[in-house]
Amino acid sequence: MPDPDPDADALIDALLPSTGIPMDPAWRPAVAANLRVAAAIAKALRDFPLPDSVEPAPVFEPGR
Repeated sequence: MPDPDPDADALIDALLPSTGIPMDPAWRPAVAANLRVAAAIAKALRDFPLPDSVEPAPVFEPGR
């Protein structure tokens, strides 16, 4: 499982070159903070208990 508390700076260093998007160094703290928030949200979703009886909907129907 992914680390629930990622090294945001290492992720930025590893992934930014592949995006081709220039990043102002002043944005780095905000980007790192957002990565940590995203990791916390992902952990909460991953850890949410679902019973085995739950099945995905066969067709996505917005508003239902």
